[in-house]
Amino acid sequence: MVARRKAALAAVIFTTLVLGAVNVGWWWYYSTITVYLEKQLSHRLTATAAAAALHITPETVDGLLIDNLDRYAETHLYLDSLTVLDSLSETSIIDLDFAYLVSSREDTSLEGYLLSRPNFDDLQKAASGTASASALYDIDGTYLKSAYAPLYGGDGVIEAIMVVEAGAGYFELLDTMRRNLYLLAGGSAATVIFLLFFYIVYNRRMASAEEQIFRNGSQAALGRMVAVVSHEIKNPMMIIRAAGERIEKKYEDPESSFIIEEISRLDKIVSGYLSFARGDSLVNPEKVDLGQLARKITTDFSPQFTREEIALHIEIEDSAPVIMADPVGMRQVIINLLLNALQAAGEGETEKGKVVMEIGSLAGSSGMFIRVANSGRTIKPSQREKLFEPFFTTKVQGSGLGLYLCRRIVEAHGGTIRITDNLEKMTVFEVTLPNGD
Repeated sequence: MVARRKAALAAVIFTTLVLGAVNVGWWWYYSTITVYLEKQLSHRLTATAAAAALHITPETVDGLLIDNLDRYAETHLYLDSLTVLDSLSETSIIDLDFAYLVSSREDTSLEGYLLSRPNFDDLQKAASGTASASALYDIDGTYLKSAYAPLYGGDGVIEAIMVVEAGAGYFELLDTMRRNLYLLAGGSAATVIFLLFFYIVYNRRMASAEEQIFRNGSQAALGRMVAVVSHEIKNPMMIIRAAGERIEKKYEDPESSFIIEEISRLDKIVSGYLSFARGDSLVNPEKVDLGQLARKITTDFSPQFTREEIALHIEIEDSAPVIMADPVGMRQVIINLLLNALQAAGEGETEKGKVVMEIGSLAGSSGMFIRVANSGRTIKPSQREKLFEPFFTTKVQGSGLGLYLCRRIVEAHGGTIRITDNLEKMTVFEVTLPNGD
């Protein structure tokens, strides 16, 4: 069962890692392609701007600055041809105030250069004598990129800037690719969540089915074992009973009555185990005073606690009601819990162990509780549920059936049994029982 859970969890983790690696790979590829294409476009436009600047003489720059029409017409023709030959969207010459001197753009009515704000730093570089390219920018859904080169006047001073601008349509495709990657990442996350949900649901159902199969198999094996052992016990038990009856009749010894009483009680227990083996009900309810039953049990077992030097404290609520329950079953539950507590308290590190048993009413008089707490060794949280499974035990010598039968008896009464801790760090077995009216 554990191996299957680990294999299923490993499959989910592997799927998650694969999907994560694929997504990371695609994003890395997208980023690499975007950076590479933008860098190549920057190199091309910078080279184009620098080459175009070489064709603009200082005299032309001076003429444009003083609105010489001949210089303007000559330069405009050159810019138009450059725009067509190099597949540019615009070529322009602007002054150092970023105002148009001449442009291949038809509409130059803007007072300042359109791109002065987004590309101010790169324009400043060109104005300082260094050709540079702008970052990619988007205007009305169109991706563009510009490059700038300095233009010198007749006195050898930079007087203007050559601007070349090109569209980058393939970046629109990359933008579409980016959106698809978002969808892919979202789909992958949804797939992983679905797989995780499916794994949890499937694992729970399979674990429940396997646990039920295991319990059925364990119960069948336990039933066969109980049937054999009970059959073997009944024969010597009847002999002991007959001997006790002869002693009682012959000598009128009160001890013989005790033997007969205990043999009768043992016979009921064995008969109950046989009923369990056959799948019959474990409960034959009648009115039971749990407080009185617990006092009788602790009186019988007090010598054993004294011998083991374990302090036994009993706290029974005076107003605890009488409930409908099976007295033999309840006796077995209390004895089992007390003996388990005795053994656990004797294994502690303190000089003297301690066992506390409490019996009282639940809130609202809806039932009763039995709590048996012990000092000594603690029970790991991971082992608490397993302790109630058949054949599971933390003891060196133990069958692993006592607490399992306790749970069966308590649940047959409609109650619950669980393990908790109290403020004194003692391990507490708590049984709750309905009134059974």
